[in-house]
Amino acid sequence: MKNLLILLLLACFSTSNWALEVRNLSFTQTEKNQKNQKFDQLLAEDPYFQIEAVTVTQLEDPMVIEDNSFTQFSPSLAYKSNAQAFAKDLGTWIMNLEKLIAFGTKVWEIVKKGRPVVNVNMAKPISVLPVTEDPRASFSQMSNWSAPKAARYRVEYKNGFGSKVISFDYTVYFQHGGQFNNKGQYLTGVTVKASNVAVSWGFQFDASSELETISNRGSLDDPNAGATINIDYKASSVFRDITSSESFHVTGSGEILKF
Repeated sequence: MKNLLILLLLACFSTSNWALEVRNLSFTQTEKNQKNQKFDQLLAEDPYFQIEAVTVTQLEDPMVIEDNSFTQFSPSLAYKSNAQAFAKDLGTWIMNLEKLIAFGTKVWEIVKKGRPVVNVNMAKPISVLPVTEDPRASFSQMSNWSAPKAARYRVEYKNGFGSKVISFDYTVYFQHGGQFNNKGQYLTGVTVKASNVAVSWGFQFDASSELETISNRGSLDDPNAGATINIDYKASSVFRDITSSESFHVTGSGEILKF
């Protein structure tokens, strides 16, 4: 009896440390036109093909970074900044705001045809930097970057039977706190990567990320850079398309806000 109690306590502890938050995402299902309407209508009404819920769970174990462009790290260890790695190629100019300018790739795929997109050359991470005569040159003079920070989330689609038919993890990576002339808190290396993608028979799945906007969370003299990233999901079967999206916001002071 004592051993059973210990196992139950360990299970509860493990679960509480794995999932920090679970949220339901709103989604839209649109029917597709079918040729054989009578037969296909029967299959279309099958609960297997009907999505009943899309959930996002925040996980507590994001601190293993699989991408070679980042250093594997743990919260308990100190690491050398990777910000200088991005200085070689900041990507293209995307948008600017008074005192802030963003470089990188505006839209990038994270899941394509049910598989994570792992080609790091397809998308340059986002950097939100100070506006100077030459922001690219100024970037190499910036200092006080944090170690890479990460937050990991799991997205799950459940059908009418309550079974998971689509699931994947995505991890938000970024560095923050960079200063120019000992002022400001800027961002670099902001990106989203997918892993552990599982798509059941009869479904297709794609996901992409987009830099939606940048903002100044501080003052004009001491900016705190913010970047809002939108993630679009598109799942489909032969009978319907299911679309959904969510957004998150990262700041130069190291916050990750979901909405």
